[in-house]
Amino acid sequence: MSQTDNNKLGPIKLMPGVGKINALSFFPVAMLNNSVFTLMNFMQPYVLEEHLGIAREVQGVVVGSVATMQEVMILLLTATMGVLADKVGRRPVFAMGLLIMSLAYFCFPLMNDIYQLYLVRAIFAVGVSAASTVLLIFTGDYPEETSRGRMIGIMGMFQGIGVTATSLFLVKMPSVFQERGFDSIESGTYTLWIGTLICLLAATIVYISLKPGLHQKKQNTSSFKKLFNEGLEAAKKDSDIRLAYFASLAARGDLIVVGLFTFLWTSRYALDNGMSIGEGYARGAVIVPIIASTVIVTSPIFGFLIDRIGRINGIMIAFFFAAAGYTTMGFIENPMSNAVIPVAILLGMGEGAAIVSSTALIGKRAPAAIRGTVFGAFAMCGAVGQIIAGGLGGVLFDYIYTAPYLMMGFLNFTVMLLAIYTWYSKKKMRQSNG
Repeated sequence: MSQTDNNKLGPIKLMPGVGKINALSFFPVAMLNNSVFTLMNFMQPYVLEEHLGIAREVQGVVVGSVATMQEVMILLLTATMGVLADKVGRRPVFAMGLLIMSLAYFCFPLMNDIYQLYLVRAIFAVGVSAASTVLLIFTGDYPEETSRGRMIGIMGMFQGIGVTATSLFLVKMPSVFQERGFDSIESGTYTLWIGTLICLLAATIVYISLKPGLHQKKQNTSSFKKLFNEGLEAAKKDSDIRLAYFASLAARGDLIVVGLFTFLWTSRYALDNGMSIGEGYARGAVIVPIIASTVIVTSPIFGFLIDRIGRINGIMIAFFFAAAGYTTMGFIENPMSNAVIPVAILLGMGEGAAIVSSTALIGKRAPAAIRGTVFGAFAMCGAVGQIIAGGLGGVLFDYIYTAPYLMMGFLNFTVMLLAIYTWYSKKKMRQSNG
């Protein structure tokens, strides 16, 4: 039996130099990372209503504009973070990102006006750009190519657990604190400070337990300009990398719509119909865990499937489900009805599959020497999708609550068509060369 065969974590074949402890530690880091990514968005409607007293009729625009500002910053920073990870190492950049996010969580409930909200979310954006980019890079560093889909699928399962735990427990903590005698502002503050502790825990695990994989034993000594140009050239030469970039745009937009607008939708619907914001949050705390639980169950299955059927086929199937799920959710009028449950399951299937398939494709095609740079560009395209989802989605939300879901249904369908075109073009090329 070869050394590679011995270096396995369950069904995942690991690259030489990556230990089982390193790989095992990666999954809880992914879970905690996703928890703090989503908690900020889940709690934002509460902060707008209870801490800042923002008028309800403009909350959609505020949410959208804040998200746009944050994602523009992430767009500008992710490629730099990828290059930085190639130059100075994965762990320092990852841990730095989590520490910056912990600062944002500490400051978030202490704001007094809308301008401070933008400042805190800008700080958060710096941390997210570092942590999210390096998390993706590790999916290229750790597994063998034949196991990459499986590792990304299992990562998706742990990320789903993080979202589920956040939506089931953390978003309910303000109610728990209020039942114990704290007022609404104190309750929101203590809940968000739990996010600070989660960031610090994740940063500790990153710094102690993760390590660079085979492709990052040494820091890349090339200039920033050279690395950027090489990453751009890779996309020009490889249609698969271009497809992965577009898939990242849609897949990350999918996530932001669920994170930003589900609780805002349910809370606004509740308030519009004579219910309390707590009842709206309670309904959101049903819908989001259903979506996340579906991701937990289906992501590992899709990860195993994509290792067998190929990356392009996986993109086509994934974005078919994503287009169907988001479009159908866009036609739900009453989130309190039981009709939303099967649609949430379908949406969760598509959301998880889109993330797994796009990440697996870029992991396969990214050149080893500039892996961090290419993953940074991949994350940057995801930030563009989040800008579209948050900015345009926020404007549309104030007209039709489910418009952001319809918008993402269209984008997912477009990526599916692009994947079909890429598959067909490659088939024709093989036939002409054959």
